[in-house]
Amino acid sequence: MKKFLIAAVALAMGFTACNNAGKTVEVATGADSIATTGKIAYFYIDQVVDAYQFAKDKQADFQKKYDDATKKLANTEKSIQRDQTNLQKKANELQDKVNKVLITQANAQAEMEKLAAEEQKINKRIASYQTEAQKVSAELAEEEMVMTNQVMHNITEFVKGLNTDYQFDIILQSTTVGGAIINANPALDLTAVIIKGLNEAYTPESK
Repeated sequence: MKKFLIAAVALAMGFTACNNAGKTVEVATGADSIATTGKIAYFYIDQVVDAYQFAKDKQADFQKKYDDATKKLANTEKSIQRDQTNLQKKANELQDKVNKVLITQANAQAEMEKLAAEEQKINKRIASYQTEAQKVSAELAEEEMVMTNQVMHNITEFVKGLNTDYQFDIILQSTTVGGAIINANPALDLTAVIIKGLNEAYTPESK
């Protein structure tokens, strides 16, 4: 789930661009600073999402809901399977009695009608289970999309605010492995700045 969130945010973000004139600036990162002499900076979105406490909290909340929902569905499925097994066992036992003439035709017919009624109930439970599973799947997918969009929005808005102060012409986002940025000056890497700023701005109450 976590890797999916990182990938989804990376796909959704694209890049943030600004048209202000470039100039030499310094971006504070505690004791260190990032000195930039060009108009372009970049950051690694997977590292940001991985270290962003808001994203981690949201992911933990979603994972719990996902686990609870799938556990509930799994328990329902197991219960249905047990009932199906028991029904088949009863049907086999009845057939054995009929074959050995250990039951009258009238009683056998009555038993078959009972088994048919049980089967109908099980089929209704299966239909209800399938409907519930589809509903839960859709709800979880929607919630995961909202979570991804919230993380994306927070990061995007923070980067925009950061650039209001530092005025890069463009800020690119990439991923650590397989991203668009293959080789770049580490001094232009805003990843640590963004992580620090996002986490400083976030409190659990703001989830």
